[in-house]
Amino acid sequence: MRVVAALFGIIMLLPGLCSLGFMGVFLSGFFRGGSGGGVGGLIPLLWLVCFGISFCGILLLRFAFTGARKGGPSGGASGPVGGGASTGAPGS
Repeated sequence: MRVVAALFGIIMLLPGLCSLGFMGVFLSGFFRGGSGGGVGGLIPLLWLVCFGISFCGILLLRFAFTGARKGGPSGGASGPVGGGASTGAPGS
């Protein structure tokens, strides 16, 4: 399951990487006096969507490599039950 999540996470990073590349090309032409292709506000919207997909890919990779943590301070079997009173018997 984690391998599949990691693969999908990597695939989901690709739109953001592609957007970064095109952003560099677009902005370099824009600052040199170009028109930016004439599509105006659609390019930043497309970048936003692609970066959102990549953010989901980062979250998926984080899940794949760290996993769902069970227990912890708020739940699970992370300490003695009942406020720490121990009877001294093994396993209690």
